[in-house]
Amino acid sequence: MLAKIAFALIPVVLWGALEAQLTALSGASAQSHHNEEQVRDLIARWNTAYRALDSRALAALETDDYQMVDRFGEWYDSRGAAENERLWAWAFANIYRGKPGPDRHIESIRFLQPDVSIVMAKAQWGEIKLDDGRRIPPHGEIDTFVVVRDGGAWKVSQLDIANQMESSRPGEHSDIPHE
Repeated sequence: MLAKIAFALIPVVLWGALEAQLTALSGASAQSHHNEEQVRDLIARWNTAYRALDSRALAALETDDYQMVDRFGEWYDSRGAAENERLWAWAFANIYRGKPGPDRHIESIRFLQPDVSIVMAKAQWGEIKLDDGRRIPPHGEIDTFVVVRDGGAWKVSQLDIANQMESSRPGEHSDIPHE
């Protein structure tokens, strides 16, 4: 008799276990969606501060150990919000000369862990005239943001900037096979 009862309970137990897993997956999916919205909001606020040339607001959106590899391949390893603010203020005054750069448009967000994601974004620059009269033609830029949840808030931990200049070699990389 006990064997019959146990055998009859197997589907109930299995269904309960499956339902618990599905509920957990559904909760994880909802959390992931919530995290993605928060990451998108962070990048939108970063864009707003960047376009406003607001070094203080940018520094507030970055971790204390923020790092950046700029478009020239220079690596900056900051030591806190005050240094981040000085970095951006110097760049806005000496490189941007009071003219904001373009918005970044998110291309993808990939979560490595619930509190860590990689954001790939693109921007398009118009022609830039340098002080010496030389011109940099219109070009693109790809930005790789590493964002983390820091003290309950999402912040930029690292930013790598790569310029996309027009190739002087037509067909470059077109010979790489893609499946």
